[in-house]
Amino acid sequence: MIIIKSSSIQFKNPNVGQPTRAVEEHYNGRRIMAFVEGNERMFSFKKGELAFDANEDEMIAAIEQRIAEE
Repeated sequence: MIIIKSSSIQFKNPNVGQPTRAVEEHYNGRRIMAFVEGNERMFSFKKGELAFDANEDEMIAAIEQRIAEE
């Protein structure tokens, strides 16, 4: 069973030297803290692995896929 504790979005401006803003164009990835089988674990996903507007079900599916690859 997977329970998401927290999710934080990471941003990075694709143009070096320009300020980073919290917009979809600057989305760089997501860090998710989750309880997996009672153990707290951290998962990091790049923008190609998890969409900016991913919902909780999509995050859980991505975590399940990551665990299956281990």
